[in-house]
Amino acid sequence: MKRGFSLIELLVVIAIIAILVGIAAPYYSDYIKESKYSKAKADLDILRQAVILYNSREDLPYQGSLSSDTRPVFPAISTLGDNDFQGLQGQYLSVIPLDPWSKTYKLDPYGGFVYSDGPNSLDHKDDLREYYIKELALRKIEWEDTNDDRMMNAGDLLYLAFNKALFILPGEMEGSDFDVYENDIAIDASSATFDISLDIANNPGYLDETTATRSTLICKVGGSGSKLPKIGVHSIALKDEIRILQRFKEVRVNRESNARELKTQYSDPIRYAIRTAPIKITPKG
Repeated sequence: MKRGFSLIELLVVIAIIAILVGIAAPYYSDYIKESKYSKAKADLDILRQAVILYNSREDLPYQGSLSSDTRPVFPAISTLGDNDFQGLQGQYLSVIPLDPWSKTYKLDPYGGFVYSDGPNSLDHKDDLREYYIKELALRKIEWEDTNDDRMMNAGDLLYLAFNKALFILPGEMEGSDFDVYENDIAIDASSATFDISLDIANNPGYLDETTATRSTLICKVGGSGSKLPKIGVHSIALKDEIRILQRFKEVRVNRESNARELKTQYSDPIRYAIRTAPIKITPKG
């Protein structure tokens, strides 16, 4: 005759199982959490690569859907929402995924990154972010000869093009923020000075952080023509000083804005400009 389990034995087994479940549950919860973060990072990498591929093939960087508002103060403003990546579907993306928390991934064309709001949409600290344009850097300098004398003079305009949107207060930017080079050797101010100031009249919206910030600073040339850099001879670079580089701030989108007035922010977390190799000044157009 077979003997069954006693009540005490069953209670002991149940207690052991409960202890094991209690020990394993946190590990399982951490595993689920980590797997969601891993999926989100993998999805963001796919979206990042799609944006990079688009930017390399198209004439304009991908900005999502653009507003139909054509006022000069609001040039090509993105309408950001739940369909940020719709313009990539087909040629660059086969499927637009949802994040592991069943929300849409988002694009920040001004900060140069794709991201997920994470588990808590109201807490920015748990956001996941992948940059497709990581470091803020000066990439091109163009000169507009306003008086057509084929020499750089006071009153001419210089277009300092960065690789993505940025913000700098006019009073914080000076020509002394830059070094002048000749044959890849820095020269002193007695030979050439980069005398410029941010031209507010040609930067509409730049003093108002509620509008989309541009990636090109339009500056007015000042000083003596004899000491200004020579086109085709001299090149320019931001100085490698943290106090100067920190003035040139990366901006990011405030998602509470609307299509007619896209707000940008430049509070923490923030990325500053980096120093690059000297850049030749080229005639505009």
